[in-house]
Amino acid sequence: MKILIVGGNGFIGRHIARAAVKLGHHVVRAVRPSVMAAKDTINCNMQRDIAAKTWLPRLANIDSVINCVGVLRAPKNVLQAVNCDAPAALATACAELKKPFLHISALGLNHAANTPYFSSKRDGENAIRAAHSGAIIVRPSVVFGHDSPATQLLLMQSHLPVLCLPTDTKAIAPIHVDDLAALCLSLIGTVRALGCDVDAVGAEECSIASYVQALRTARGNPRAALVRVPNRWMRMGLKCAAFCGARRITPEALDLMEHAHTGDARAFTRWMRRAPAAMASFQTLAH
Repeated sequence: MKILIVGGNGFIGRHIARAAVKLGHHVVRAVRPSVMAAKDTINCNMQRDIAAKTWLPRLANIDSVINCVGVLRAPKNVLQAVNCDAPAALATACAELKKPFLHISALGLNHAANTPYFSSKRDGENAIRAAHSGAIIVRPSVVFGHDSPATQLLLMQSHLPVLCLPTDTKAIAPIHVDDLAALCLSLIGTVRALGCDVDAVGAEECSIASYVQALRTARGNPRAALVRVPNRWMRMGLKCAAFCGARRITPEALDLMEHAHTGDARAFTRWMRRAPAAMASFQTLAH
């Protein structure tokens, strides 16, 4: 199968591409024009490629499409384009050409706060469903991967003797990126998955504090002291950090921590015929 992976050089896209090649698929990556062109890549700009006619010629020799692109922090117009308009245009083109389309979204959008990020992701799902009734929407929880910026930030915290976390955070069900990649490839190649919404969650639900403590334990570090900071104070601190140029520490990170990242734990097993990797094994799995 010839698979176009939009965002193929991103964290999740890289892992899906690697897994697809191992399975014998031919992978084509759609990447930003600023990324150095390589074999089997095409340039795309999700801020501007918001019309189906832009995507139609790119899909001529493609069998299926997986969209891994999403942006958390950006002006509203960019969030709307990248998280909604461009994926909807891509879904429209896939529907016209009768090609399978899988979109990676986010968990619990129906109950998410009306922040620009969550609103754009919610609008994106609705637009994709309207454009392509057979689209597959995968909603991952927190995704662990050694090359993930978010994971690297958590691993850095796992070395500290004291953890400072918001007072009010919601549960997560972390999934290893290799499991997410395997799930996406299984779904895109399964006719009965067409039109399905699939929660991609790990084997265990836990708090963010428990997750970081588990990462500490896996690295041979003792449990850390935990300091709870009121959310409003944390938000003020994150805004200051963002104003000073921090790229990974932003108010949107708190929005994510205040949002539940849990879903149907049976979904992975139902499609993969096995359980997802246990959280305790995350750091021992292949990088």
